[in-house]
Amino acid sequence: MKVLILANPFSGTGPNRKRVLRLEEALTQQGLSTRVVWDRDERIPALKDAGDELRCVVAAGGDGSVADVLNDMQTAGCLGLPFATLPAGNENLFAQEFKFTGKPEDIADAIVRGDTVPVDLARAADPEQPDEPGRLFTLMTSAGFDADVVHRVDRWRNATADTSLKRVNRMSYAPRVVSAMLGYRFPPVTLEADGQTVTGHQAYVFNLPQYGGNLHIGKEAQRDDGQLAWVVFEKPGFINLLGYHWSVLRGKHLTRKTVAHGRADRVTLRTGNGHPAPAQADGDPAGDTPLEMTVMPAALNVIRV
Repeated sequence: MKVLILANPFSGTGPNRKRVLRLEEALTQQGLSTRVVWDRDERIPALKDAGDELRCVVAAGGDGSVADVLNDMQTAGCLGLPFATLPAGNENLFAQEFKFTGKPEDIADAIVRGDTVPVDLARAADPEQPDEPGRLFTLMTSAGFDADVVHRVDRWRNATADTSLKRVNRMSYAPRVVSAMLGYRFPPVTLEADGQTVTGHQAYVFNLPQYGGNLHIGKEAQRDDGQLAWVVFEKPGFINLLGYHWSVLRGKHLTRKTVAHGRADRVTLRTGNGHPAPAQADGDPAGDTPLEMTVMPAALNVIRV
């Protein structure tokens, strides 16, 4: 039986290679044939080549890497295989949700045991482009200020003369937050779900109850209920956003009159007047609104640690 480790050498900070090689060694010592793939262009061919021998796929990287690997697995036709992650990003929210530690030996032991947990996935797609497959995500999508920051970080990261990417750490976000404070105009975002329509200026759609900065915005989300949890902050402006975040930290945001929330298996985000809002999914840019999110019940089998 074979394990594929699909590794992102750019995730987080510092050398990730040693921890990936430790995982490879630990799996090999337990009798599993293991291959590490560092080149993103080689992932889908490697997944297809492994065929029926493939026992587990491991994403080594951060939350964006997890989403990338799952999208590659879908393209390769093996999305239902057992899945694990070796956390090597900045937030590692997916790893936190499923208790994947940074210790490769623990992850290897869990893969050998082979117990899995069925988990919902979700898809974000442009409702005006029905032939496009969209993008899978595990955690959440959003449209508004936080997505604008994500877009600014991505532009900075890719603004290099060579083909390499800049490494991103938490401090990389600070200048982009400041520039978004000065430049983002908070266009209205309309959320549609189960016949309900809500308009605000920051919208979130959660598949898992995880968000960066220890902000439990989507605390109603559940990993296996076949539903997406959504939250809309209705007032515009950065000062109001800070107020909402203070309410989140106190666990009181869902009781505010200017916060709408609910659950649905399909959620659409739109903007009007020709002013689309930036969107992000699992911490990576997801284009602009309109965006439609749908849930895929029990589509992912996560290794139980």
